[in-house]
Amino acid sequence: MKPLHISTSIHFAGRRQILQAALLMSVAPALHAAEGAQPGLYVSPDGNDSNPGTQTKPFATLGHAATVARAGDTVWIAPGVYQPTDIITPANSGTQQAPITFRALGGGEVVIDGQLKLPTQPSPRTKAKVAFGLINLEGKSWIIIDGLRVINSLGPGIQARHCTDITVQNCATQNTWASGIISARSSRIKILHNTVKQACVAPRSPRRSTDECITVASVDTFEIAYNTVSDRMEDSSNGGEGIDAKNACRNGSIHHNVVHDLIRLGIYCDAYERDLNNVEIYANTVYRCQKGIVIVSEQGATVRGVSVHDNIVYDCNRVGIQVAGYLSDGPVQDIAVYHNTITRCGMGSDAPTHEGVGLLINARNPLNRNFNVRNNIVAGNGDQIRTADQPYLKLERNLVHGPSSALGDHAIQADPRFLNPTTNDFRLQGDSPALRVSMGPPSSRVDHMDQKRPLTEADMGALQRPASATY
Repeated sequence: MKPLHISTSIHFAGRRQILQAALLMSVAPALHAAEGAQPGLYVSPDGNDSNPGTQTKPFATLGHAATVARAGDTVWIAPGVYQPTDIITPANSGTQQAPITFRALGGGEVVIDGQLKLPTQPSPRTKAKVAFGLINLEGKSWIIIDGLRVINSLGPGIQARHCTDITVQNCATQNTWASGIISARSSRIKILHNTVKQACVAPRSPRRSTDECITVASVDTFEIAYNTVSDRMEDSSNGGEGIDAKNACRNGSIHHNVVHDLIRLGIYCDAYERDLNNVEIYANTVYRCQKGIVIVSEQGATVRGVSVHDNIVYDCNRVGIQVAGYLSDGPVQDIAVYHNTITRCGMGSDAPTHEGVGLLINARNPLNRNFNVRNNIVAGNGDQIRTADQPYLKLERNLVHGPSSALGDHAIQADPRFLNPTTNDFRLQGDSPALRVSMGPPSSRVDHMDQKRPLTEADMGALQRPASATY
């Protein structure tokens, strides 16, 4: 694992998120070490599965502990490299009052290494031997997976299907042939403070469908937050977008994630073949992807009630934010795109002629309705804003700097006066024309950095300048 460092390629908000993550990582081992004295089951590389699983006589494998853990148990896993001979499948569920927790002890990494040998079960969809997660939850509830590093999986790293009330937090996945973390046909799923690198890297031949780096598919009530997703720069398989909510997802949020260095798009919201409802995408940072954030219905189902706000999107080759109309161009309804900062997007040499733009609204289905796009800063892109002149689109009060195919009503055409764009610091200077000029609803109550916005005359873009600011 590369050492944590802060570079000038990460803007001010991204630096804050990384520093927060580093702080969490620095304190978590000590907390877990203290908690390790508590009752529970224990696993250690020098244990034995014939042991009773106590602190002094631990099990040797997480797989064995997963078969015996019951509601209320915490499975404490000592640092070391574990190379299971079969996928790790919890046998029991917890309860709301007594979940089952699989948690790393402090003092070093807990690494679950599939050695590119697991999983080997056939896939119900493709019949290929890459179906289930290296850690695989099926039909379980009230389980927490905390602080594990999962690597070298022939399928997903961590998977939960037909599950309820599952939390995956403080984990890391790397070099997984399918998703790093995926949940499908489930409810009440939380994916928090994880690092997902080099996911969906199945070899090009035969070309596989691999889902996305973090995937929720047909999940009711979910939160994907404070994760970092990165490092998939070779398009070897059919998939590999950063974070995707798709099919019959509803009642979910995707927020405060950092997504970067992907050969495909960063955050995706796609109804596909089942209706998708009520998803909020906010306070994310997306950079160095082909596209930043995309809302679409690829195969005819309806997307309804998606809001995209307070995100910072920059240096994406083809498009910054898009409400798209490709493939079957299914209905897209009740969409709000507001208080985003989009810059230096659509400038890649490989951008198709119909793209190459910061903000693209090209969904055209006749059943589309109620697109509200306002209070964004769209500056320094190949083209700033492009639409298809949709009658259901209200394009109003955006700050636009540079050539733009569309402006809408009450646009401000001016340099936004970022504090230091060369170091990706997109805060606003004290003389910015974006200060205190936002217009109309929707308007967020807090910005990308969780700073409060005033009820009236808020700033445009993702970052509110505090009244006390001296920069």
